[in-house]
Amino acid sequence: MAPQVVAALGGEAAELLAGDPWALLGVAGIAPQQADQFARGALGAAWAADDPRRVRAIVLWLLRRAARQGDTAIEADAVRAALGHFEVGEPDTALRAILAEGRVMAFAAVPAASAEEDGDFAETDDGDGDFEADFEADFEEPDELAAVGGVLLALDDYALAEEAIAEAVVRLMSTVEPWPEFGDGKLDRALASTGVVLYAAGPGEEPPAAISAVVAKVRAAGRRVAVVAPTTDGRNRLGAGAVGLRELAAMERGPDGTLELDLLVVTDATLLDVTAAAAIFEAVPDGARLLLAGDPAGLESTGPGRVFTDLAATGAIRALVAPNVPDGPLEALADGIRDGRLPPIQDSERRVVLIPARTGEEAAHRCAQLVADSIPRAIGIAARDVLVVVPLATGPAGANALNAALKARLNPGSGVGSSSPPGAIDVGDRVIRATADPSCGVVQGTVRELLPDGRAVVAFGTAAPEAVHPTELRHGWALTARQSLGVRRPAAVVVLPAEGADAYTRALMYTLVTRGERHVSIVHAAGPALAAAVAADPTRQRTTHLRQAFEEAAG
Repeated sequence: MAPQVVAALGGEAAELLAGDPWALLGVAGIAPQQADQFARGALGAAWAADDPRRVRAIVLWLLRRAARQGDTAIEADAVRAALGHFEVGEPDTALRAILAEGRVMAFAAVPAASAEEDGDFAETDDGDGDFEADFEADFEEPDELAAVGGVLLALDDYALAEEAIAEAVVRLMSTVEPWPEFGDGKLDRALASTGVVLYAAGPGEEPPAAISAVVAKVRAAGRRVAVVAPTTDGRNRLGAGAVGLRELAAMERGPDGTLELDLLVVTDATLLDVTAAAAIFEAVPDGARLLLAGDPAGLESTGPGRVFTDLAATGAIRALVAPNVPDGPLEALADGIRDGRLPPIQDSERRVVLIPARTGEEAAHRCAQLVADSIPRAIGIAARDVLVVVPLATGPAGANALNAALKARLNPGSGVGSSSPPGAIDVGDRVIRATADPSCGVVQGTVRELLPDGRAVVAFGTAAPEAVHPTELRHGWALTARQSLGVRRPAAVVVLPAEGADAYTRALMYTLVTRGERHVSIVHAAGPALAAAVAADPTRQRTTHLRQAFEEAAG
């Protein structure tokens, strides 16, 4: 049995597949056609397109694939169409059977939030609210599933997580008791009377000044405060007193399972997927405050959901936005991209530098020059404090190629570790784990030692060094935009190749240019595609159920 199959299906994978050969679809990278081929070999003449095991596996595969794209739900019509494509004779009958099992749940859909709703972080009342129509449907009734239009299907894990978030928010809003105001700012006043507050931070504002100030005031008043960051890198930048998701889960709880605190602050809250958010929200006790700070202009969470934006779109939760006052060229660039334009770069202090390149290969060469020589010499930021970010992993100027170029320039060596892409491991290499832990995000480390047994001793961030097999590592000088979420460094080199430019979006560009705290160099080989992407903003909106869940929980 292949190791990846055992890893996905467990130690009894062989027995599981013997009883249900389509369970193979639970292994990453396996498509329905491959599972069908395997099932034909196992079942012979007993293979059937309408086999309930096959239909269930395809539906779950469709929902898991949607989750990898950020969706917590998918339209039932799309599932019906896919089942028809895979020659399932009666999709509705099959869907009813799957819903009866409970692994998949169904809901009436709500209209997608408008652009105005999605981005409106003006201060709002958080009273009872005037909610949209109450959707009540019992989808266990076959006729309703067949007749009602606009139905969403969701894996039970994600559906229940969104319902838990909604119920926790309503609970906190309804159990809050007034506090004395600690100051005269909008955030001070909001926390004095509101159980849940959203704060949209400004470009590169970390931690947001208003958040740091209010935390200090609440602590000075003798209130219990916890500050949590969704990524290890973000927690390290916040310093003492901040915790990560793992540390939060391990904190002492009261008899009801909630944390013993008065205020929980979550930074980089836009990076929370629904599973992580549900665990955090449910941990906040009655009467306490939950303050979510994040930057909704950037890329959304790696996992499924859009918790921060969905809650803002309800219109019932107090939402505040940081003052829009760019105080430097870095902030002005990010602010312009957020508004759909590329401002001219006029920076005598060279905090933002634009370097044109004709090809991806030339972009990779210039990137290595910048990191190894130009930025340390001209800007005074050491190479170890420079983060290279790029939209994609592949291509002549993708993360894989850039890591190879940077290793050759910064730490050439014989390489005695893994020979798998993007290369072998040497002492001094900057590395990341091949598979990121969802509870801490991508963490860059440095190889300190190579042990006789082949393992590499790696210091990840501020953690104690640990021995890791080289096959579990990848070079990490250059990260993709997704890998860089929650990661910031004193300087960043943004490489924009022409390859893959059709996937560029405003949120992607905003994320890339906000990775540097003091300096950003942009190696630009994308031509007019960059300005077009920023202006058009074709960012796909995720399909989720949280807004409807909140409306139902609020009654």
